[in-house]
Amino acid sequence: MEGNWGRGYEDSKSIKTALNFLNASVGINAVRKGCNNPEQFSSYLKDSMKESYDTFGIIYLAFHGSPGQLHINQQEKIDFSAIAATLQGKARDKIIHFGSCSTLRVSGWDLQRFKKATGALAISGYCKDIDFIESTVLDILYFRKCQAYQKISLISRDMHLHYGKLVKQMGFKMVFDK
Repeated sequence: MEGNWGRGYEDSKSIKTALNFLNASVGINAVRKGCNNPEQFSSYLKDSMKESYDTFGIIYLAFHGSPGQLHINQQEKIDFSAIAATLQGKARDKIIHFGSCSTLRVSGWDLQRFKKATGALAISGYCKDIDFIESTVLDILYFRKCQAYQKISLISRDMHLHYGKLVKQMGFKMVFDK
């Protein structure tokens, strides 16, 4: 799911091109849903748990963000507890990735509680404010690693090993059971 990046129609930033690139270059299929309000967000998030989406292993939430929150639009935010309540343990075998500024800049306890409440295999995202282009590139690299390994620990290892400088600069983080 993706929110609006700019203040008006003149801003054409989108993760759509990155998702198309992943599909064309390494065969990663994706469904992109633009989301402008909390009702749409909740509806699309519920839809992502339907059986027809079982083959999709990552829920990619690309929005503006702040610690523990996604900014659905300029006025409305949704926090971890609302996302966890919507998913209610249904995200088993899925990675929830927050492609947003600072969303994972919360306590480790809050991250573990969110992971447990959603049932997610892992959660990932950024602890710092990020640049759109750099984060989109790192997201592409991350999703490619997610396709290469079944063990989450190997994805984490390779992200740090191969892209360590960018991972550190952007505060990329993964939370999973070791």
